Amino acid sequence: MVRDVHTVDCESSVKETARLMADEGHGCVIVVRAQLAVGIVTERDIVHKITADAIDPSKVRVEDIMSAPVVTISYKATIGEAAEKMSVYEIRRIVVVNEHERMVGLLTAGDLAKWLAKQKNYADPTLNAIARLKAGGPYA
Repeated sequence: MVRDVHTVDCESSVKETARLMADEGHGCVIVVRAQLAVGIVTERDIVHKITADAIDPSKVRVEDIMSAPVVTISYKATIGEAAEKMSVYEIRRIVVVNEHERMVGLLTAGDLAKWLAKQKNYADPTLNAIARLKAGGPYA
């Protein structure tokens, strides 16, 4: 999982959020209210809900386009449990929380693919492609 997760306040504009995502090279941000994860905004959300309808992103709050409620999983869960929950909810990203429901990271389908590719010694070209790895490992 990624521990350094980018967040925005629910009052942030879509334009500010899109700029942050572009500057940082991230495909999503977690939307927070009072330090709790309440939603997620992805590049896809911005394209489908703002750009496609030619809406001014400076006039829309992320709260209005975020996917909510955010799906979470305990930091104590196994990879298999995370994969199963992601499959059930048909999501590619899941927020990892501690025992106090505070976000401690973000796990993506790409992270799962990287872990699986490593388990198979980077021998599976399909997994390597999904994980965006070269054959032989992450630094090959």
